[in-house]
Amino acid sequence: MQRSYRYIGSEDLANFRSERQCVLQPQDVLSWIGKTAQRLENHTIVATFVIDVAGALWIADRRSEHVACAAGRRVLSAGEMTFAVDHKDVSVTEVTNQSLGYCPEPESWPAVADALARAGIPSPTGFTCAYTIRLCETCGTKNIIKDGVYECGVCESVLSAEWNLDPSRT
Repeated sequence: MQRSYRYIGSEDLANFRSERQCVLQPQDVLSWIGKTAQRLENHTIVATFVIDVAGALWIADRRSEHVACAAGRRVLSAGEMTFAVDHKDVSVTEVTNQSLGYCPEPESWPAVADALARAGIPSPTGFTCAYTIRLCETCGTKNIIKDGVYECGVCESVLSAEWNLDPSRT
């Protein structure tokens, strides 16, 4: 069974809302770009994304919080996604699991791949930039693991090799 992630960020941010869009086909991305007046740069747009527990892809403005994109619910993955748009053709050129509100593991990729495949949107074969995030159990800081060094950037404590960001661990 694939892990789902609950929001573990700031309560203040949990109340934000955003204009999100469920993506079931490429046209949904084009519709969202139009209705939210997104501005393409070099025929690309970066969006915040989540995969809900039903496996659906949701996107929102890049400046949106993941928790708003998820409507406060649990997710199978979250991060940022870069869409390339050429007239009516849509593809994903980059995708990360960077979300400090949900902290999904790199192993959450299959949920992303499945959602994009169901929507008929070509994509990379994995996260183009994958982040491993751990909670420092000494000082409570979330840390992005760099160069395989599991050490807190604030207090220098050793970080867990196992994912430890949700006490319910479901």
